[in-house]
Amino acid sequence: MKIALVADLHGNMTAVSRLEEDLNRRRLSQIWCLGDLVGKGPSSDRTFDWAVRNCEYIIRGNWDEGVGNKQFGNDDFYHDQLGPRRLEMLRNFPTEKGIMLSGRRIRLMHGRPVMRSLHFIEDNDRLWAPFFLPDWDVVGYADCHRQGLRTLNHGLVFNTGSVGNSLGLTSIQYVIMQGEENDASAPLDFTLVNLPYDRDAAVEETRQQKGLRHPEIFIAEIMTGKYARHLVGGM
Repeated sequence: MKIALVADLHGNMTAVSRLEEDLNRRRLSQIWCLGDLVGKGPSSDRTFDWAVRNCEYIIRGNWDEGVGNKQFGNDDFYHDQLGPRRLEMLRNFPTEKGIMLSGRRIRLMHGRPVMRSLHFIEDNDRLWAPFFLPDWDVVGYADCHRQGLRTLNHGLVFNTGSVGNSLGLTSIQYVIMQGEENDASAPLDFTLVNLPYDRDAAVEETRQQKGLRHPEIFIAEIMTGKYARHLVGGM
């Protein structure tokens, strides 16, 4: 079984279209989305629809939950763009997914809202220990927009990186997980994919979307790979 794990699309349809081209050339069993279909970027309706159309499973991320429940008072743009049906679906996506592959128990989540705060893959082992309880061997997540894989005393943890809003590297990032459903002796493989895309076209996509709040933040992040909320005074 060969599963593509994508996450943090964040309304960047330019990146998602390039992702789709890459996925189509690979022999994949399924595509799963680990959350944050929406928010930040200009085309949340289109990235939402792409995920619903193409992904076997979708997990709810912190932006999905916040926008879906209208928790952010200044996000009318997203509410209007998505409409009631999509907002209801965002509210009802599950928060995690478990699978047994090659004899390993694998727990998949977005990060927040399951995590109370944002975790980075380099965080202390003790912070990761609770996420392996009661008997998980592997924890996979997204949320921090930085791809990575690490072995711990408790098991293995990996981050998918972000499709539409990666930090550090400015490429599309996702993971391909491959193993056997009924063979505990089979290997469990993780391929960390980094895929370049036309970021200038993504900037133009952003500029063309009238009404998007603080487009300069999203443009700065996709062009530099650096968190940019300081541009609006620590928002």
